[in-house]
Amino acid sequence: MTIFSNINLAFSMTKDKDLNLSEKSSNIQKMFDAIAPRYDILNRILSFAQDIRWRNALIKELKKETSGVLYDVACGTGDVMIAAQEKRKDYDSFHGFDISPKMLTRGEMRTKNISKKISFTLASAESLPCLNESCDSLSIAFGLRNVDKREKALKEFQRVLKPSGHCLILEFFPLRNPLIAKCLNLYMHKILPFVGGLFSDKKAYTYLPNSVNSMPYFDDFLKKVEKEGFQVIKTKSWLFGYVCLIVAQKCD
Repeated sequence: MTIFSNINLAFSMTKDKDLNLSEKSSNIQKMFDAIAPRYDILNRILSFAQDIRWRNALIKELKKETSGVLYDVACGTGDVMIAAQEKRKDYDSFHGFDISPKMLTRGEMRTKNISKKISFTLASAESLPCLNESCDSLSIAFGLRNVDKREKALKEFQRVLKPSGHCLILEFFPLRNPLIAKCLNLYMHKILPFVGGLFSDKKAYTYLPNSVNSMPYFDDFLKKVEKEGFQVIKTKSWLFGYVCLIVAQKCD
C-alpha cells in the first residue's frame, strides 16, 4: 500500500485550486514562483553558504532508521532531500511538498539524474496528502514562517509521523536583544533586499526578512510545539539565536 492517501500525486496533475490556499498563501505561492529561477544561487550568496551548514545539521538529526522515510515540507527545489540522500544511507525514500509549482519543477530538474528515491508533490504544510503515521522524520527548513496556519501545520506533522518520529524545524526567529537584532536587521532589511533585487525580485527579498517578525520568540514557539504533541529533545542555534534548529519527537 502506498504511504500516500492519494495515488494521483504528481504536482503537474494537481490543480492550484485543489490546495485551498488562503489569500496570503496564494500570494506567497506566486512570489516563490517568480524567484524560483535564481533562488538557489541567491541562497548561497546571501547566506555566505551557511545555509548548507545549517541544513546539514538538520540532516544529522534525522531519526536513525532502517529504510527510513523522510517528508520535507516547503521543500523548494529539494536542497534538504538532495543532501539527505547522500548523507543518510539509512533512508531510502524522500518526498518533498511545496505550494510553488515552479520550485517543484526546478527540483525535479535538479534531481532527475541524481536519485530515483526523491519525489515532489504540490501540497501545503496544512494539508499533506499522506496516510497517518507514514514517515519516520519530517523536516521543514526556512518555510514555517511562510505557512499561514502554523498550528494546523504542526497538527498535520504530528499526524503523518510514526510514533516517536522526529520533526525537525529549521527557521529564523526574532531576537529579544535589541543591539544584536539591530545589527542583523541592518543586513536583512537593507543589504539583502538590495542584492536580491539586483538578480531577482526585490519585493520578494524585502518580504522574506520581514516575515521573520511574524514568528514568535524562540522560547514561546517551543511551547507551541509541545502543545501540539511533541517533546523537544534538542535545539541548536546560530547567529546569536537568529537561526535555530528544533528537533522534536512525536509523543506516543
